[in-house]
Amino acid sequence: MDKSSSTRDVAIVGAGALGRWIAARLASGGIDVSLVTRPGTNAGTTSCHIIEERVSGEEDSQPLPLQEINSGPATAFCNEKFRWLLLCTKARDLAAAVRETKGLLAVDGCVAVLSNGLGHGETLRTFGIERCVAATVTYGLLAAEDGSVHRCGDGGEVVIGPLDTGGGEPLATEPSEELVRRFSECSMATRVVADGTEQVWRKVMLNAGINPVAALLGCVNGALPAHSAFALSVEAAREVQAVAIAAGVDLSAVDAEQALRDLCRDTATNRCSTLQDLDAGRPTEMEWVCGAVVRIAEQDEQEAPANRLLGALVRDMEMTQAAS
Repeated sequence: MDKSSSTRDVAIVGAGALGRWIAARLASGGIDVSLVTRPGTNAGTTSCHIIEERVSGEEDSQPLPLQEINSGPATAFCNEKFRWLLLCTKARDLAAAVRETKGLLAVDGCVAVLSNGLGHGETLRTFGIERCVAATVTYGLLAAEDGSVHRCGDGGEVVIGPLDTGGGEPLATEPSEELVRRFSECSMATRVVADGTEQVWRKVMLNAGINPVAALLGCVNGALPAHSAFALSVEAAREVQAVAIAAGVDLSAVDAEQALRDLCRDTATNRCSTLQDLDAGRPTEMEWVCGAVVRIAEQDEQEAPANRLLGALVRDMEMTQAAS
């Protein structure tokens, strides 16, 4: 890849657990990476202490320095452009993050969306971005109060594929393969798929099954399959599967229950992102997970009662916390 002096490699937007972990991993592999923080978020994050918490009890600690760019008004005048713009924000912040940082993207650059939830392809198209991929992450990541990021459990992977923005253009896998190479060289389990949109639905199926139930119970992922409420997790995941199929995304070959059990095993010691949000008093992403599933189901004249219930229960918990 030819790069001019003003074109750099990777900018990661979002300094939460996911953004910092990926930035640190890429930096450890010698990738030219900058962490872009948005106004009012984790500014001043110039280093990231990564701790690998394995089920065996072993830990691998790795502090890594990071260069930081703030996405305030000055960003529009920044001479640096990036080959890759990795969006690691919360789903609710995605549109604002794209608006603030799209000026950092090189002319031939590509955007990768790593946010949870549905509808991201449409969001990118709204801002005129069509060269993009979806990357779903199933590593269990926990941001500690001291600023370190803990990888919880022995499993997890990053799956990358082209994201359909509704432009009608054929989906090319070359950008996905390019990003997979970068991640793989930095010791992340990564693979490419032909359809990133399908992979996004698979991740939503897992999020809808695990996140709200584990958050309501206040338990780590590994404890969920043994709980009686796991039946509700399975029902929510199967609803997502049915809604996806009706929307033209064929997930019929997926064993939803086994997929949930596998992820709970691989991220056994992790407190899911929804539980972390509730712990910190932050709004959750359930509106873009369970809420989105319910809305799409209604458009296709379907019902998704488990997702509707779980979304409502998490919203009630958010409101209770906000009022206290």
